[in-house]
Amino acid sequence: MWTPTPKLFTLRNLNSGEDQTLPSIRIGDKFIKCSLVLFDLDGTLVDKDFRNVALAKTRYNAIKRIAGEPAAKRWAELSGVELPSFSVDDNGPLSKAPRKEDLTVATTAIWLDRLNWFNAKELATKAYAEADAAQSTGFKAELIPGTVEALKEMRKAGIRLGIATNGSGKTARELMEAINVDALFDVYVGADEVTDGKPMPDMIIEACSRLDVAPSDSVYVGDELVDAIAATRANCAGVVIVSREPDVSEYTEFVVDSIADIRVG
Repeated sequence: MWTPTPKLFTLRNLNSGEDQTLPSIRIGDKFIKCSLVLFDLDGTLVDKDFRNVALAKTRYNAIKRIAGEPAAKRWAELSGVELPSFSVDDNGPLSKAPRKEDLTVATTAIWLDRLNWFNAKELATKAYAEADAAQSTGFKAELIPGTVEALKEMRKAGIRLGIATNGSGKTARELMEAINVDALFDVYVGADEVTDGKPMPDMIIEACSRLDVAPSDSVYVGDELVDAIAATRANCAGVVIVSREPDVSEYTEFVVDSIADIRVG
């Protein structure tokens, strides 16, 4: 198993006068030169709790319609979804698992009805696709306050932006389209489009590749320990974590309260 080596970042004082060929973002009195900033979605750009409840409801209803109520109730239990409130365990599969692993949970819940595994997987895939469509048309994401302004400042400075999420890249794009901010982002990559989700670096590397940007010229912004590990494995120029909960000191010193705390250098 690959054990990541903590990355030591080269930090430059704002008044150092060093070459500023690339744009930069600033956290406090330090900055990171980069041409691309990639973001996690839930808990970083959008309110995670609000979205998780909506996601739990749409997936539960889709599985119930396609595979029956017993399968839907098993899915809820296995996914960390409490019924009937649809509150979501923040440490459970719905909140934490990459898309492919999450789909395996749904497949297992349906398979326990004594179906053939491949038939169960087909039904689970169909249910998740239906839930994705319902999310795209019936759910309006809430960006964390101050996010849009910070994103626009980065764009104005010439920094390209993207989303790399353990969820679906297509759904992420559609959620951003629904609130008219999709034009701020140059690339969307989900765990369903790469071999492995976070904490592996695949989606970050893929996003950089699509824009012809070296990962070492990019910064990744997330809210979980897996985000810090994935960015370190991808050899990103920097990692910014927008949460005070996980201990990420082994990987980065940049811990902020929200994207609004990230300035242009």
